Amino acid sequence: MDKTFKNDELEKLKIENARLLAALEDAEYECERLEIINSNLERQLSEANRELEKNIEILQGFKSDIEGLVSSFEKVKNE
Repeated sequence: MDKTFKNDELEKLKIENARLLAALEDAEYECERLEIINSNLERQLSEANRELEKNIEILQGFKSDIEGLVSSFEKVKNE
């Protein structure tokens, strides 16, 4: 093969290699960014679940109170 042809091909390969390395760096950066976002979302979900559990406990307490009031009302009503 012609030396110029080999040099041209080598240059093309070097350029393609540099392009691929840059794309890999971009992908790694995006992966790190998404990992941070995922971590933040997991933290927010955990916090929301804790709040939901608290709200469920409060609502169950209200339900129990209402049931007690209804029972008392029924007793008074039937007297």
